[in-house]
Amino acid sequence: MMRKEWKFDEDKFESLKHMMDIISPSMEENKMASYLHALWGNRNVQVKLDVMGNLHAVLNKDANIHVGLVAHMDTVAVQVSQILPNGAVRFRSIGIRPHVLLGQKVKILSKNDVVEGVVGFDPTSQYGQPKGLVEEDLWIDIGADDYEDAVSKIEIGDLGVFEPTFSCLNGKYLCGTGLDNRVGVFILTECLHWFLDNVPTSVCLHVIGTTQEEIGLRGASIIASNQPLDACFVIDVDYATDTLFSHENVMGCLCLGKGLGIHIKSDNNSVLRDMVCDIADRRGILYQKSLGRFLYGGTDATAIQLQNGGIATMNISVPCRYMHSPVEVCHKSDVEAVINLLIEAVDGINDKKLNDFIPQY
Repeated sequence: MMRKEWKFDEDKFESLKHMMDIISPSMEENKMASYLHALWGNRNVQVKLDVMGNLHAVLNKDANIHVGLVAHMDTVAVQVSQILPNGAVRFRSIGIRPHVLLGQKVKILSKNDVVEGVVGFDPTSQYGQPKGLVEEDLWIDIGADDYEDAVSKIEIGDLGVFEPTFSCLNGKYLCGTGLDNRVGVFILTECLHWFLDNVPTSVCLHVIGTTQEEIGLRGASIIASNQPLDACFVIDVDYATDTLFSHENVMGCLCLGKGLGIHIKSDNNSVLRDMVCDIADRRGILYQKSLGRFLYGGTDATAIQLQNGGIATMNISVPCRYMHSPVEVCHKSDVEAVINLLIEAVDGINDKKLNDFIPQY
């Protein structure tokens, strides 16, 4: 049987709820980085920030084997591209498709304040048929009287996010804005706290919050090139297929409440994947083997894997419905499975040597 398990109790729910309120769009992750820096630093953990804004904490720095836990701190967003004479705001999207934006409330980060707005559209149109709905059919209404009023509040380049929401459906389904990837950042934090409060890690553990994942995995590329990682677990959400229109024929089956997701794709080191599956089987941790949306790419593992002559990477996924929409849904038990697996896997690697991650033929 597994040693003491991590449980998703009411205190943990409140901790995640607090993170859900932090606005952290790609290219402007400062608020989340600041929060985590204080949270991790208060435990007397060495925490550093690099030029990309990546946050990096280290435990047991003198150990010989270096293991990374990585999750991106940014969320999908919009960026102000034009302010019209009537005060309406044009924008470009960062990871958001136009059809999920209709009528949504947004918060825009300006120099001096957070400006509220709503995505406007023409309810009498057919959204540009036959071309389909495109960004040019939409705008942001911040309640400005005219151009001068609007530019007194925001400027070109300002970033905005969906208005944060968070609740729990039926006592077990986490339902909120930006679970991609606040749930991953939450998991990082809980793992760090676990090794501080319960069993100290026997490896050198690098706990890393990355930036700009949603616009090309940019933060991960830099931090992985500067750290001597032997193996790295990338914690992120993945597309659930338990919806009315699933794509199991393309991605495999991945359901909420059935356990964490393990990708069979090129980003994941086969030796590390086999080790993780063996640990999960022995410890009774629920997991699902899935393919992911693409044969490679989509998470920070893609960028990390190709640094420093090659790093053994492994995606550990939380199944997620309605990704990159105003409200995403995950399951508490899947988050528990991820954290308990990582706790076991980090120390399981201590028995490995670097060349053990080289596939044997």
